[in-house]
Amino acid sequence: MSVVLKDFIEAEGLEPGDRLPPERDLALKLGLPRTALRRMLSSLEKEGRLIRHVGRGTFIAGSGVGSSALRRPATNEGDTLRTYPAEVFEARLIIEPKIAALAALRATRQEVEEMQKSIARGSTSESLGDFEKWDAVFHRIIVQAARNGLLASLYEGIHAVRAGNLWGKMKEQSLTSERMATYIVSHQAILDAIKDRDSREAERNMYDHIIEARANILGPSI
Repeated sequence: MSVVLKDFIEAEGLEPGDRLPPERDLALKLGLPRTALRRMLSSLEKEGRLIRHVGRGTFIAGSGVGSSALRRPATNEGDTLRTYPAEVFEARLIIEPKIAALAALRATRQEVEEMQKSIARGSTSESLGDFEKWDAVFHRIIVQAARNGLLASLYEGIHAVRAGNLWGKMKEQSLTSERMATYIVSHQAILDAIKDRDSREAERNMYDHIIEARANILGPSI
C-alpha cells in the first residue's frame, strides 16, 4: 500500500525538503485509516525516502521519493486537478446516484441497449484495461441519458481525475476478477432499475455501487 503514498507525493510534485501535510489531513485526503497511513510513513522512513522530525513534521528525503521523477509535468487533465481519492468518492456519492435517478426517467431504448452491451462487453473482458474501458462507457451512457448538461460537465471533471495516474494505480491494485464480477452485477442492478423506470431504485443501486468501490479502493472508512 506504500505505493499509494508514493503516488500522492508524485502527483503533488513534492521535492526533497518539502513537508508532507499533517498526518490527520493526509489520511483524510487519501481516504485511509490513520493506522494504515502510519505504517506507510514508517515503511518509507525505513527506506530512507522520508525524514520524520518530532514536532516539525515529515519531510521528503533527498533520494527515492522526491527525486527528479517527481518534478515531471502532469501528463493529463486528471493529474492537474488538485483533488484526492477520498474527495472524488465524496463527489461521486453526491452526483452519480442523482444522475442515475434522472436516467431512469429519461433514458431512451437505444441508450438502454447500449448500457446492456457495455455490461456484456465488460463481463467478457480479458484484461484490466478492457474492463475499465467498458466500465467507463456504462457510466457515461447513464450521464448522457440523464439529459442534464451541467451534471454532465461536473461528471467529466470526476472522469478526468479517475483517468489520472494516481487513481489508475489505485484501481489496478484493488481490482480482482471477483471484484470485477461483483461490479458487473452492480451495473446490471442499476440498469434493471433504469429499465423499470424506477428512479429511487436506480439511485439506491448506484449509491451502493460507489460505496462498494470506495471500500475496495480505499479500505474501511476512517
